[in-house]
Amino acid sequence: MTHNGSVLFDVDGTLIRERTVCEVIASRIGKSERMDWLEKHAGTPSTSVDLPSNQSVIDAREEMADWYIEAGREAVDTFLPHVTWAEGAHAGVKSLIDNGFLVAIASLTWSFGVERIAADLGINELTATHLDWDSKQIAHQFAEDKAKYLQQMVAKYNISSERVWAVGDSGGDAPMLKAAGRGVFVGDSDPEIPGVVHLPAGGIDAVAELVLDAVG
Repeated sequence: MTHNGSVLFDVDGTLIRERTVCEVIASRIGKSERMDWLEKHAGTPSTSVDLPSNQSVIDAREEMADWYIEAGREAVDTFLPHVTWAEGAHAGVKSLIDNGFLVAIASLTWSFGVERIAADLGINELTATHLDWDSKQIAHQFAEDKAKYLQQMVAKYNISSERVWAVGDSGGDAPMLKAAGRGVFVGDSDPEIPGVVHLPAGGIDAVAELVLDAVG
């Protein structure tokens, strides 16, 4: 299948706003207070522009994995109705897909959460941190992996480089924004990355319109 272009989205702070996937899940299983602490002190993925060390992220994820396994998959999976979608998330993604764009997600958060968000939006391609519920093993994703995924996806589908976009909101998205060469940053602080438009708190419908206008 030939695509007119590709847009790679972050999740936390981009497709969803106000609370991250981890924060919403924590609120459902009675771990909000501890999650707040981890977000502030242990370097879990957040909308911060400052990147935590990979080891601090690993430690926090291992603790969260214990919560999830103790709570059970069914309890954890109740989070989706409680997320706050970015303005125009569904309409914007649909517009891109309807115009022949390959839409994908690259996230540092948990794949079981990202898969539900992706399915709700009609997105089939994604990468995220994976938890094996039986072995408790975690296949981690870090900021640099987002850029690698973008490059692999573009090569796999033979998409022209000038039609590749990335959309994010934090320092963790900088590598994929640079790899794309074109993108939109919806976070508060201008990342000052060449080819990236700063659209603070911009809706996904507005992002889609910008992308479609740019490619013609």
